[in-house]
Amino acid sequence: MDLGTIIIGIICIVICALPFVLTNKNKKKKEKELLDLLKDFAKEHNSEITNHEIGEHYAIGIDESKNAISFLQKTKEKNNLQYVDLTTIKSCEISNISKSLGKNETTLDKLNLKLNAIDKNKPNVILEFYNSDISFQPVNEFDVIEKWNKLIGNLLSTKLQSKAA
Repeated sequence: MDLGTIIIGIICIVICALPFVLTNKNKKKKEKELLDLLKDFAKEHNSEITNHEIGEHYAIGIDESKNAISFLQKTKEKNNLQYVDLTTIKSCEISNISKSLGKNETTLDKLNLKLNAIDKNKPNVILEFYNSDISFQPVNEFDVIEKWNKLIGNLLSTKLQSKAA
């Protein structure tokens, strides 16, 4: 092979790989921005993020020592931030909301984690992981919401066991 062919081959490889490298770098930058926003919000509530998950339009973190959840949902207009003290929560469940498209056809509209308050006079807390108005389709939100439902459920059951003892 001559030197010219090798140089052209290397240039073609770089041109093909460049969009993937730039996309990955941009994604990491957005994830860091969301995590920084979430950590700053948690600090405002004297909390620290010990475990977290970052999605395209959301970030969730937990302070296991304080039993508190910090949640960020990013929309085009603004960032919706929620802080939840788990000592005020009795249970959590996944809420899968669908909308009808017509005859016998539905599609996923929203995927929420619903935190049920102990005090019946207080509203339940809804953490929105997926909204069809914001995202075209869910990516890994089903796995993430299952993980966090289990994690929070375990914390709540541990809390109940310590109160009973």
